[in-house]
Amino acid sequence: MARTILIGIAALAVVGLLVFFSDLLLLIFAGVLIAAVLDSGIKMFRRILPVPRVLALVMTIVLAIGIIGFALVVGGVTVLNQLDALSRALGEAWRVVADQLNDWGIPVLRTFNIEDIWERLPEPQTIFGGAGAVLGTGFGMISNILIVSLIGIFLAADPARYRDGLVIFAPISFRPRLRQVLDQAGQTLQRWLVGQLALMLIVGVATTVLLLAVGVSFALSLGIIAGVLNFIPFMGPILAFVPIGLAMIGQDLSTAIIALAGYTFIQQMDANVLSPLVQDRVVHLPPALTVAFLLFMGVIFGPIGVALATPLLAALRVLSLELYVGDVLGDRAD
Repeated sequence: MARTILIGIAALAVVGLLVFFSDLLLLIFAGVLIAAVLDSGIKMFRRILPVPRVLALVMTIVLAIGIIGFALVVGGVTVLNQLDALSRALGEAWRVVADQLNDWGIPVLRTFNIEDIWERLPEPQTIFGGAGAVLGTGFGMISNILIVSLIGIFLAADPARYRDGLVIFAPISFRPRLRQVLDQAGQTLQRWLVGQLALMLIVGVATTVLLLAVGVSFALSLGIIAGVLNFIPFMGPILAFVPIGLAMIGQDLSTAIIALAGYTFIQQMDANVLSPLVQDRVVHLPPALTVAFLLFMGVIFGPIGVALATPLLAALRVLSLELYVGDVLGDRAD
């Protein structure tokens, strides 16, 4: 009886710590995602050249910095200028829409910013205390990016070391099984992430080409927005449709129809053709569960929660199916 009570107290303590430090754990999980991307680059270089893992990691980082630097040199100034002009244009377009809605008796604000949505959601620090400020103003965006990047680099340099450091807290007889499941979860997360990045690139390029072809202003910026938001399944394409739709205000009717229909076609191809080919063999996340988890993470953690919701759910799915459904319940059916 006493042992059961102690186990219950210990379980509650662990849950309490996880809740209190949940934002810190999200920060670490973001680092895990970066490590997964870097590990893909490491594997690519080591297939070509028989080099040590650390050297392959350095080559991957140099390649990533080179790609980012090239993108900034070629289109960085253009994108920044477009984003600034696009922000003003979307604000004007929304005021036109808001005036029309108010004339129809539908009360809406004439000014619209994405921050307005998140300000209406509960602040993480009001729910979890001081730890919730970590992803907000506590360290600042630049510090968070630096911390996450360093976590990702260190994890990618020697992932087995950190995995074994976690496994050592499990009973000796259970360690091989836990090591196997953690490897499986890591591989699933890596394949999902690399596939999702590929889909983001395809959607972003296709949207940019479409908008350029029909002569829409800010085509490059809108294409980048569409590609980045495509990281968020189901909700991302809907969110990207808003700025594209607002940008059509002032365009002639035929241009607007072609642009919106073309974007809808791109998203349908992504959802019904490309994504099933790339992702369905990796993770089998039920759409309703994914959307519900996205909403939950958004309400609790804000934009960072939405961004990390799907990969986190994919990892949790593997762990729960293997360790609980498979090992505890004895049901190996997926």
